[in-house]
Amino acid sequence: MMRRRPRRSNRRRGVSTIISAVFLVAITVVLVGVLYAIRIPLPTSPPSIGYSVVSNLRLPAWGDPTDCYPNLPNLPSYYLGNGSGDPRWNTYMNAWTNECENGNTGHYNQMNVSQIIITQVSRIIPLAAVQFAFVCTNLTPTYISNDLVKGSLAAMSWFPGESQSNLSANAPKLASCATFNASNYGGGANGVYYNRLGFFEPLNQNGDILQPGDTIIIYIHTPNSIFEAPSPIEPQSTWNTPDVDDYHGGPPWCFTVPGACTIELTDTASVPATLIAAIPLYGF
Repeated sequence: MMRRRPRRSNRRRGVSTIISAVFLVAITVVLVGVLYAIRIPLPTSPPSIGYSVVSNLRLPAWGDPTDCYPNLPNLPSYYLGNGSGDPRWNTYMNAWTNECENGNTGHYNQMNVSQIIITQVSRIIPLAAVQFAFVCTNLTPTYISNDLVKGSLAAMSWFPGESQSNLSANAPKLASCATFNASNYGGGANGVYYNRLGFFEPLNQNGDILQPGDTIIIYIHTPNSIFEAPSPIEPQSTWNTPDVDDYHGGPPWCFTVPGACTIELTDTASVPATLIAAIPLYGF
């Protein structure tokens, strides 16, 4: 009876299969590493915000000492003093300086305002990166479009109750609104001071990111919406009369002409910079 030698082909075939599998795994690992190293970043979704508008409100003309008078009994007797040599006049000026010029405990006149309240933010956006632009567009007789105010929300932040001296040194100044030059009405010198247009009120006083509850206050200059407060340099006949010699808030036509004025908020931290809101002022 003849013995047959055991066959080795099956054993060799098994070893070859294992080697091939290991080789394929090694190649796969190398390829994955290479692809990971040269991966192309996928574009992220652009940031977005939600907001609501509340109109027909009245707030004090914070920030404008010319529309504020101090808490003094029998005010006219102090106001009508005979200049710096009169104790009554000095008392008025000291009280006005402390309560109106450098504080907010005086009687500020009321103005018509609208509030833009942030309701939703898709991702973290620093206030310093959110650019506020009050864009004015005039269609006739010629097309003119420019920015009445342009600056970051961080620079336009102010928390009612703080001293006005806490306003940002980088607060933007009023420029021109189409054919309207704010500096002709005293506004250009007061860096949004802040009744001149509005201010940004963060939900948290020391907040540095945009979040739901943050509010943009916009003042609206409509006829007789604000009156002159007593002033040591003006005659009594100007008291409580329509304030026509000063500039406050957005021009009235911003709120009555469709497409005339828009508030644009841009996230400058995105690449490229992304417009996150275009808020028309018509109908505020």
